[in-house]
Amino acid sequence: MKLNYVISDSIQSALNEIIETAYRSIPNQFVPVYYVNQLIGSVSASCFSHMKELFNQDDNDFSFIQINNDSILLSTSSSYDLSLELRILAEFLRSKGVFSHWRNEQFSFLREDAHEIFRLERAAFRGFGLMSTAVHINGFTRDGSIWLATRSDSKSVDPGLIDNMTAGGINAIETVQSCAERELWEEAGVVSNQLNNLFPAGLIEVRRFLPPHEIHHEKIFTFDLFVDENWTPINHDGEVQSFQKHGIEEVIDFILSEKMTQDAAVVTADFILRNLKI
Repeated sequence: MKLNYVISDSIQSALNEIIETAYRSIPNQFVPVYYVNQLIGSVSASCFSHMKELFNQDDNDFSFIQINNDSILLSTSSSYDLSLELRILAEFLRSKGVFSHWRNEQFSFLREDAHEIFRLERAAFRGFGLMSTAVHINGFTRDGSIWLATRSDSKSVDPGLIDNMTAGGINAIETVQSCAERELWEEAGVVSNQLNNLFPAGLIEVRRFLPPHEIHHEKIFTFDLFVDENWTPINHDGEVQSFQKHGIEEVIDFILSEKMTQDAAVVTADFILRNLKI
């Protein structure tokens, strides 16, 4: 269903700029992380210093992680063995206060063919600058209104900011579709018969520096969910404090006034631009 929004050229340009600048460069002082010959992440100078401290200990027993003068190299091994060594390293860095927002949730780092190279604590993905994956779902009605969520004030990341109706990271045992369905139920109370109106919309890659130590690098699978005008989302997991249904003008104001999370702003801007009247 195309909504045929009408907005000015200047607003279109502003929304396009938000999307085009969502993937940003890494600070020069960050140290690259390679898997064999592939650049997969980067760590801050302070994080790298702590890593060298661990690897200089006589009793370190790392077989698949190598620390050089100016880089970190992960070697080919089984996912289990490399995951184990990375977990030991991540726990050490956590003890040094480098990694924040520890979740006790595993994410997978995948090859291009979707095979798992390793899995690691979610918080360590940002600490190592690794690309994670997530789903974001735009909930909308026939008249073009968009459902948005206000994040709980207890959230460790972006508390109280406006978010997409549903959004969440894809953990190590999920597919894109199963994550979308789980998040829709947990965050918005979407039931199975509503999933017939859930459609994949695209893929957006974002990357930005999060001071002082982290890189947020994520591949976002976007979905659109058409909902009945009389339906209201109901949160089940405590991560949303409220839902609001807004017209297009209000939503654009939220995006441009930076009241939304940066990822949600990009996803929502993309939704609006895909639904412009031609």
